[in-house]
Amino acid sequence: MKNVVQDLTSAGIDWQREKWQSGLGSKFIHQGEKNAVKYADEVIVLSKGLQDYFKEIYGRKTHFIPNGVNRPQTREANLITDKFGLKKDSYILFLGRLVPEKGIRYLVEAFKNVKTDKKLVIAGGSSDTDSFMLKNEIQQM
Repeated sequence: MKNVVQDLTSAGIDWQREKWQSGLGSKFIHQGEKNAVKYADEVIVLSKGLQDYFKEIYGRKTHFIPNGVNRPQTREANLITDKFGLKKDSYILFLGRLVPEKGIRYLVEAFKNVKTDKKLVIAGGSSDTDSFMLKNEIQQM
């Protein structure tokens, strides 16, 4: 094909994720990463860590374009207070995908050793599967 621009946008090192570690998934995705880095005209990354990774591993220059959000409208937290009994400044919030590579188990273990009256609140959803969320490991935290 003539005059085709190819780009790669990377949000993470998917081949290292726990969900791909069994079978050929990890190897297949890793090879795809290598091919994309080699043949893409430009590589866009969503974090400085990924930018460092591509430079260190492949010697590849990338363009860092972070995900962005609009500034939220500040509102009273009536729903959070009414539904969960949480008041302003009474909790520490982890908000993210509930997947093993986020290290939530380490957060919980560390929080057990912190002397505070605050509650630890873990909120989020799964990525592609609910298997991590449903395991005893997270339910017993």
